[in-house]
Amino acid sequence: MAAVTVRTDDIERARTEVGRVFCPHRLTPQPGVHHVHLRMTARRTGGVGVVDLDYDRAVRIQPGALETFYLVQMPRAGKAEVRHAGRTVTSTPGTASVLSPYDDSDMHWAEGSPHRIFYADRPTVHRELARLLGRAVDGPVHFDVGMTMRTPSAAAWARGVDFLADELSQPRDASLLDHPQIAGRFEQGLIGKLLLTHRHTYTELLAEPAGHPAPGRLVRRACELINDHHREALTVGDVAEALGVGVRTLQDSFRRELGTTPTAYLRARRLDAVHRALRAAPPGTSVTTLAVDHGFAHLGRFAGEYRSRFGESPSETLRR
Repeated sequence: MAAVTVRTDDIERARTEVGRVFCPHRLTPQPGVHHVHLRMTARRTGGVGVVDLDYDRAVRIQPGALETFYLVQMPRAGKAEVRHAGRTVTSTPGTASVLSPYDDSDMHWAEGSPHRIFYADRPTVHRELARLLGRAVDGPVHFDVGMTMRTPSAAAWARGVDFLADELSQPRDASLLDHPQIAGRFEQGLIGKLLLTHRHTYTELLAEPAGHPAPGRLVRRACELINDHHREALTVGDVAEALGVGVRTLQDSFRRELGTTPTAYLRARRLDAVHRALRAAPPGTSVTTLAVDHGFAHLGRFAGEYRSRFGESPSETLRR
């Protein structure tokens, strides 16, 4: 997966190149600054992307409404004053700024403020929110402008963004995200985690009780669906959507009926399938290939979960 890398000291070229990745905007050096040292690496898959962006110098950035995408800006150092949707946030390594597609922004990045920026297409965010809710999104989705990064949930989400950036930086055919099933599931999980971690206009609806009139029947249907399709690009959101319920409702029903989560159930079925495949595999079979084919992106975590379930490593099963 090729990354787009730009290096320039020219202000006009910096504005043009960053605009190609994001959108047209004004870029103005702060008083006394005569040039920038732009360093940008942009990566994208599906409806999401990660950009590492550093002007090195103090600049003012004024984009109009983003319109087609959401933006989470995370300073690695330094700070930025971000005004968006009538609010002003001082963004630091402990506080990200989140821009929704509907309003102009006015940002002052201090000197020495490299950012890691996550962006997601508007339809992709709305589609994942609809899966979580179990119904269509019938209005704009506005995120709070300031996002604390010190909570365990936010830190976990940021690790997911870092993983995405690392994998998208790998050469073609060398990334786990080259596999379309894994890339699609990871994208959904990352956006879903953001929607559950950071406050937005639908947060209260996501927090409402999510009971179902027939949880036992719902769980049986979900298990049948997972058992039949766990080798495919299946996510818990897909299962909930196929059954006409929200993800929260499905999760609540699994906890009540089975004492587990649909994610854990799906993972267990995939582990069982890998176990069977390893026992039947001929010599020379790659554990990594089988794991990826069954939907496991994080191989270290896969190996740990496999050992916990079967009492041996995947390679030990393969050698039997």
